[in-house]
Amino acid sequence: MTLISPTIEFDCIPLSQLGEREQAVVHMADLDVDEREALASMGFHEDATFELCQQGQPCIIQVEATRLGLSSELTSRIMVRRCTVCS
Repeated sequence: MTLISPTIEFDCIPLSQLGEREQAVVHMADLDVDEREALASMGFHEDATFELCQQGQPCIIQVEATRLGLSSELTSRIMVRRCTVCS
């Protein structure tokens, strides 16, 4: 009998699929180094909690007191976990 350990990714979705006013945690992103560094400098990094303010082009998220506008191309490559205990 072989047991397969579950992966954490099962509950991850692209940021582009998150609903407005939902809170989530950044899990991973398929971004190049420059993109990661630019977003991290604004507080949007792995394990950062944020709220989706507006879906669309641009997608507007809020990380702490900072609002960021992200392209739909970028949000389709950022994986997040819905936050059920954030606030």
